[in-house]
Parts: sequence; C-alpha cells; structure tokens
Amino acid sequence: MATYNFKKEVKVYIVSDNKRYELLVGPDLSFSQTFTDKTYPQKTLHEQHKVYKASNIKKANPANFTFTLPILEGTELDPIYDLLIKYKNGTYTIDTFDLYVKTDTDTYKLETCVITNGTFIIEKLENLKLAISGEASKLLTTGQTLPESPAVQEISVSNPTRQTVKHLLVTLDNTPLTEAVYKVSVELQNDIKWTAYETVNDALNVTNAATLMYPKVFTLEERILSGSVGQYITDTFKGDVQTWKTAIPIVIKAGNSPSKGVRFNLTNCTFTNRATVDDVFTQSYDWKMNDTSTDDLSSKITFNN
Repeated sequence: MATYNFKKEVKVYIVSDNKRYELLVGPDLSFSQTFTDKTYPQKTLHEQHKVYKASNIKKANPANFTFTLPILEGTELDPIYDLLIKYKNGTYTIDTFDLYVKTDTDTYKLETCVITNGTFIIEKLENLKLAISGEASKLLTTGQTLPESPAVQEISVSNPTRQTVKHLLVTLDNTPLTEAVYKVSVELQNDIKWTAYETVNDALNVTNAATLMYPKVFTLEERILSGSVGQYITDTFKGDVQTWKTAIPIVIKAGNSPSKGVRFNLTNCTFTNRATVDDVFTQSYDWKMNDTSTDDLSSKITFNN
C-alpha cells in the first residue's frame, strides 16, 4: 500500500548562517514553482494541418512559499525575524536562507529563499502570529536531505510558550486607542526584483529540469511598512472618523504582558481614517511609515522588549 504525505505531519526547517532552525508552521504552509512555456507555431505553408503550437520550456519562474508562525516568548525564532527585518551586513540587501520541508517519505528543499512579506496578526485574546511569504530560486524534490554536517547547529523549538494578546497598547499621534480596539495588523513588504537570467547560450544547453535556467540573484527595490487598526466607534472616541494626519508617531505593543511580545515604535507616519458601517459601527486607521532616518528596522520593531 502506498504511503501518502500529509501536511499536518511535516516538519519545517530553515538553514541560515550554518545553523538549522525548526519552525512551528501553521496549516497554511504552501510552496510551488512554475515553468515558463514559450510556445511557437508548427504550421507551415506545406503543413497546414499542424494547428497546435509546440512547447519550448527553457526557464523556471521564482518559487513561492507561505507559512504562518506563532510568536513565542523565547528567542528561538529570532533568526526568522532577523531575515525579515534586517539588512545584510549594513548593506541594502537581505540575507537568504534555505527552507526544508520534511515528510515521512520525502524532503523538499527551497534554495536561496528571501522573505518578501511579513504580516503581524494581532487580535485580542488570540495567539500573536506572523504570516510569512517569500520567493526562492529553486524547488528541489529528489534526493534531498537535511544538512547533517557538524558545522550545522540545530536549534529546535521545544515546549514553546506562545504569545497571547492579553496586553494591547496602540497610540497614534500620542493619543491612546486601546479602548475598543479589536484588531491590529502590521505588514512589512520587501519588494525584490530578480536579475534577468535567460541567455541564449544557457538556453541551448537546456535538455531537462536539471539543466533548466533558474533565477539566482535579486535586488531590493523598495520597502513598505504599513498596517491598520480597527476600532469600534463609541460615544467617547470618534474624533478621528473620516480624517487623516501626517508626520505622526505610532506605537503598538502586543503580547502576554507589557514586557512580552512585539513592539513597534515608529515615527513620521501617515494615517487615513474611514468609517465602516456593519452590525456595529467601526473605524479603520490605515497607516504607513515614511521615516528614512534609519535603514535598520531592528530599532523600530522589537520582540520581547
């Protein structure tokens, strides 16, 4: 009887800086890679019956991956935070890593991964989560194994303590919004562009998937840090409905306690506010950061303070 691979049974690892880290991913884990099929006509003056176009597959598109992590009280997952937030060695590039998905029968490897989007999901009395998506150079599925070299240090998440949003503080323009706030999200986008990798010489050497042209190098084009705050409209707080402000500070703290969880200490931000009519009237602050005083977001986004 055949053995099937079930997503709920997989183990996920990243390998970065000669260390292997186990991740606690949620059920939304997904990854894939597609190929570019440039078709060409086969019909000729003498062979009008050839109405189907032929395939010409020479290159692969960047692979994609997504997963969601719980934010923990410890420091086990600090490397994934660093890969999202920090620049590489003070330059305007982002560190890459390899992602492994291990099942009972197979191991999948995503090579040269880069995080393109990280969304912090903050809901009162719910677990604090970080949704990650990114791109990779190549998805390998045959003969892959986890690195076992002694140089690779494994860091495993054992008995993790998940952060629950028991404490939530939101301040816009030095005005606390904690009362009646029901949902907060913060999103960091790393807009990358893969360097052109299709050449005539390489295309002539393509005979199968092993010799296919894959993307190898990318550049960081832009970063966007933005988010939203959902709040119920009450008789004691409704002065910002349908307004906007610029050049304001924003502070968001969420976690198990005032000293645990994630903190955003942002300056030079803009927000627009709009009313939403539903069973309960709410307002949504949609904001983004415009500050360019520092390139390293590790001073603006901190974990467990």
